[in-house]
Amino acid sequence: MPRLKLPGLQLWSAYLALGALALAVHTAMETGSLAQSWFYDVVGASAVVAAVVGIVRNAPDRRLPWILMAAGQALFVSGDILWNWYDMLGESPFPSLADVLYLAGYPFLAAGLFLLIRRRIGGGDRGGLLDAAILTTACAILSWTFIIQPQMAGTDLDPLTVGITLAYPVMDLLLIGVAVGLLTTPGARTTSFRLLGLSLLAVVVADHVYAVQVLQSSYVAGGLIDTIYLIGYLTFGASVLHPSMRHLTEPHPVAVTWLGPVRMVCLAIAMVTGPILVTMGPDSASGLTVVAAATALLSLLVLARLAGLVGLLERDVDQRRKLEAQLSFQAFHDPLTGLVNRRRFVEQAESALARRAAPGALAALFLDLDDFKTVNDSLGHAAGDELLVAVADRMRASLRSTDVAARLGGDEFGVLLFDVPNVSYAKLIAGRLLASLQQPLTIGGQLVDVGASIGIAIDTEAMRTVDDLLGDADVAMYQAKALGKGRHQLFAGAADRSDVPERAWSQPRSVRRHAVGPVRMEPGAG
Repeated sequence: MPRLKLPGLQLWSAYLALGALALAVHTAMETGSLAQSWFYDVVGASAVVAAVVGIVRNAPDRRLPWILMAAGQALFVSGDILWNWYDMLGESPFPSLADVLYLAGYPFLAAGLFLLIRRRIGGGDRGGLLDAAILTTACAILSWTFIIQPQMAGTDLDPLTVGITLAYPVMDLLLIGVAVGLLTTPGARTTSFRLLGLSLLAVVVADHVYAVQVLQSSYVAGGLIDTIYLIGYLTFGASVLHPSMRHLTEPHPVAVTWLGPVRMVCLAIAMVTGPILVTMGPDSASGLTVVAAATALLSLLVLARLAGLVGLLERDVDQRRKLEAQLSFQAFHDPLTGLVNRRRFVEQAESALARRAAPGALAALFLDLDDFKTVNDSLGHAAGDELLVAVADRMRASLRSTDVAARLGGDEFGVLLFDVPNVSYAKLIAGRLLASLQQPLTIGGQLVDVGASIGIAIDTEAMRTVDDLLGDADVAMYQAKALGKGRHQLFAGAADRSDVPERAWSQPRSVRRHAVGPVRMEPGAG
C-alpha cells in the first residue's frame, strides 16, 4: 500500500493539539448530558481513525501488532456507542452487552502488545518476561488487597454485577503484564513508545478507579474518569500517527546482562509485597488464602528468575573458559595446520631438556618440503595451503600422541620425540614420515608428488640450550638436502657444526643454507 504524502505536516502533534482542545470542551459541557456522551464517543472514534491513518501513512514492517491494538480500541469505542444508545432509550443496564465489548477489547490490545514485544526481541528475553510476571503478580496482590477484596466484602450487589465490575481490573493486570514486558525488554524508546505507554497507564488507572466507584455506587458519567479514558484514546492515536512507530517493531538484540539497579529495586519491592500484605491486608480467611496463593506464585517466579541468573552466570563462565582456551590455542598453534607454532615448539623443547633424566632421551627432527615453491607457483597459494594442511595431517598420523609436531614457518616443520630409546628409533620415525609424505596427494583436483628432507639431532651431555639441539637438527636437514633430497640425515657431531653461526636454525633460510658445514655420512642415513 503506498504511503500517503503529507509534506511538512506533523499529524501527531496536530492531533494532540486538537485532542487537548476536545478535552477542554468535554470538561466544559454539562456533566452526564447526552451531548457530552456523544462528544466523548466522537473523540474516542477519532483515535481509531488516527490509528488507521498512522498505520497506512507510516507503513511499519510489521502491521499486525498495530492492527490488533487498533481493533481493541475500536471495541472500546463500540462499547461506548452502545452504552449511549442504551442511555438514549432511557435504560442503564449493568452489566450489559456494552461491557462485553469493553472487556473484549483488552485481549486484542494485549495481543498486539505481545506481538510487539516478540518482534522487538526476536531472540527471546526470558529474564525480561519473568520480571514482567513478577511485577504483575505483585500488582495483582495489591489490587486484590486494597480494591477487589474490600469492595467484594462490603457490597450488596449481585455476583454477576460484582464479577463484571472486577473483570476490568483483572483485565488491567493482563495489560500491566505485557506493558511491563514492553518496558523491561530492549528496543527503541521513541516518542511513539512513550505515548503508547502513557495510553496504557491512563486505561489502567481509569479502570481501577471506575471499578471502585461502581462498587461504591458513586460513579458519574462524564466526570474525571471519562477524562482519563479520553487521554488514553488520544495518546494511543498520537502514538500510531508518530513516524517513530515504525521503529517499535524493529528487532533488537538482547544483550547478556545482569539485573540493573532499576530492575533490582522493582524485584525487591515485589518480593516483600506479598509477605507484608498477608499480615496487614485481608480481613477474611478467603482473602488471606488468595494473597497466600499469590505470594507462593510470586516466590516461585522469583526462584525461577534466580535460577535463570545462575544459569546465565554458568554460561558466562563457560563462554569465558572457551574463549580463554581459544585464545591460548591461537597463541601457541599455527592457524593453518593446527600444529603447534615455533614459540610453543621451543618452549616444549626447553622444558624437556630441563627435566631430562639422562642424555639421549630427546630427539628433534627438522622437516623441509622439497620443491614446495613449484607447487605454489604452478597451482597457486590456495593449493599450497591445502598441501601444507595435508602434510600436517600425515605427520600426526605417523607420530605418537605424546610427540610434538610443529609448523615452524613456510614449508618447514619440526618434531620433538620424547623417551627415545636409541638413535635407530629416531631414524625409524624419520623414515616413517618420509614414506607417508611420498604417497601422492590430491591437491586442487590434481595428483601431486611431494617429498621432504629431514634432519635428526639427539640431545647429548654437551648440549646446554635448546639452540644446540634444534640447531643441530636444522643443519642435518640441509645436509640431507645436499645429499639429494627425499632422505633423512643424522647430525653426526660437533665437527659438523663447527662453522655454523650460533642460533642458525632460527635464522632466515638464505642465511642457514650457507651456514651448513662439511657433510659426514652416518651408517644407515638416507
